Amino acid sequence: MINSLGSYVQDQMGLLGWSRVALVERSGLDDWQLETILEQPVLVEWPSPEVLLSLAKAFNVSVREVVMRAAQGSGLHVDEGLSPAETLHLISNEELMREVRRRLALGAATGQYLAKPGQPSDADSDAQFT
Repeated sequence: MINSLGSYVQDQMGLLGWSRVALVERSGLDDWQLETILEQPVLVEWPSPEVLLSLAKAFNVSVREVVMRAAQGSGLHVDEGLSPAETLHLISNEELMREVRRRLALGAATGQYLAKPGQPSDADSDAQFT
């Protein structure tokens, strides 16, 4: 049995028809990093931010999705029962403003905080909040 991040990566590879070699090429990860994710029953180490971001970009999914799978793979309980709309009802204004400030700082740091209306910037897609 492998961890939930490893299962998720294998499922995504299957859906896309990718081999490990294809994932290495598309993600920029090396074989050792993938072996750790794909073959351990529990993730003993948290994957680096670069690994999480590389997987999200390769599979064209939110970083949050990959992080949630990594959390489960590390043995943390993750409650996925709430929809994004339900989650927003549980967040305080202070938490929302903290997230807005974080995204503005991220955008300023990457130079991509001025996106065209209707088109999310790369920084926004890398740090999805929902």
